[in-house]
Amino acid sequence: KMYNKIARTLVHFEFLWTNAWTSQIDEAKAGLHATLIIRHPDDNKLYVNFDQDIFQLIREAKCLDRMGIDIPESAKIALMQEEKFKTFYRQLNWALAEYDRVVAEVIPVT
Repeated sequence: KMYNKIARTLVHFEFLWTNAWTSQIDEAKAGLHATLIIRHPDDNKLYVNFDQDIFQLIREAKCLDRMGIDIPESAKIALMQEEKFKTFYRQLNWALAEYDRVVAEVIPVT
């Protein structure tokens, strides 16, 4: 009897968690519409503005897919583009590091 009660509670929790996660997919994907390179107002440096929620969404979708839980189509699309997102993120970080390196080597005109 106790086993059935725990099993029902776990199934109910899984259902609630999956629904909450599904409702947050579009919110996480909204980060894809942000400007990718921003200038920080305090130090005036350029930074990659890639929302880490996208990577979290991809990790969670991958885990849920491995568990056999059906994931929404929009999460599947993000999952299929995982490597592209990671590559863009790495390349943008590299480009900004190179930019900072070149700017540091330029002798200011006085």
